[in-house]
Amino acid sequence: MHEEYRDDILSSVMNTIADPILVVDEEGRYLEVFGGTDRSLYDDGRPLKGKMVSEILTKEFGQFFVNQVKHTIATGTLNVFDYRLDTQTVNLPIFDGPGGTQWFEARMYPLEQPIEGKRAVVAMIINISERRALHRRLHELSYKDSLTSLYNRRYFLERVNVHLMEKNQIHLMFCDIDHFKAINDRYGHLAGDEVIREFAVILQSILGDTVTICRLGGDEFIAALVNSTEKQALELAERVRRAVEDHCFIYQDAPIRFTVSIGVAPVDDDSLDGATLIGHADKALYAAKEAGRNCVRLYNNPPKG
Repeated sequence: MHEEYRDDILSSVMNTIADPILVVDEEGRYLEVFGGTDRSLYDDGRPLKGKMVSEILTKEFGQFFVNQVKHTIATGTLNVFDYRLDTQTVNLPIFDGPGGTQWFEARMYPLEQPIEGKRAVVAMIINISERRALHRRLHELSYKDSLTSLYNRRYFLERVNVHLMEKNQIHLMFCDIDHFKAINDRYGHLAGDEVIREFAVILQSILGDTVTICRLGGDEFIAALVNSTEKQALELAERVRRAVEDHCFIYQDAPIRFTVSIGVAPVDDDSLDGATLIGHADKALYAAKEAGRNCVRLYNNPPKG
C-alpha cells in the first residue's frame, strides 16, 4: 500500500510539472511523456506516448532528434542542445500551446537500465523562446545606436573590415549636420534629438535597407556604399543633401530647417583598416565644411610613394 501511495504521489508530481519530461528509446519511440502542463509554453505532449519520432517530426528534424538520443546513449553523458519547432515541423492532432516558432533547450540524460530491452534517455525540455528573444535584443542593442536605431561605430567598423577582406568596391559617405549646436541652443536638446532622428530617417529612405548606415556620435553619420562607382556615390550624396535642404521639420509647431555637409571617400586600398578609411571620409567632410557647408566633397587620395 505504501509503495502504491508513493507511486501515485510521484506520478502526480511528474504530471503537474510545467516543463515536459520525455522518455525516448534508441529507436526514437516516445515511451513516456510527463509534465508540460503550461499551455502558454507547450502543446499537450500526451498524444506523443507510444509514437515514433518520425510520426511526429519532419524527416530532417526527426533524424536530428534521434541522432541526439543515440549520441547521448553512446557517450553516457549529459547532452544539452537547442532546437526550433513550429506547426510546419510538428504533426500533432491538436495545437493548443503557443503559436509561431518556439525555441527549446533539451537536457538529455542516458538511463542506466534498458526499457523493454532497449536503451533509452530522459529529456527535460525547456521553452527558451523568451530567453533567446532577450539575447537577440541585447545583441542587437550592442550594435545599435539607441537614439536612431542605426548601427554604431563598432558594428560599422566590423562591416567595413569584412568588405575590405572580400575586396568589395566601397565608398564611404560621411555626413554632418550643419550648425547643429545652434539648433540645440535655439530649440533645446530635445529638438536636437528629433533633428538627428529625422535625418536618420531621410538617410534610410534614400540609401535603402541594404546599405550599412551608422551614427558615429553626436550629429555625425556615415554609410558604406558597397559596389558603387564614384559617380553613383556622389549622386547619392547629392540626393541626401538636397532632400535635407528641401525638408522642413516641425517641432512643437516650430518649423526647423537644417542642412548637411557630406564627404565621400573611395575605399581603394585594402591594406588600410576601417578606422583609417573613416578618417579619409572625415577629411572630405572637412573640405565640404571649408567650402561653406551644405555641399558634397570627394576625398583627394594623395599619390603613393
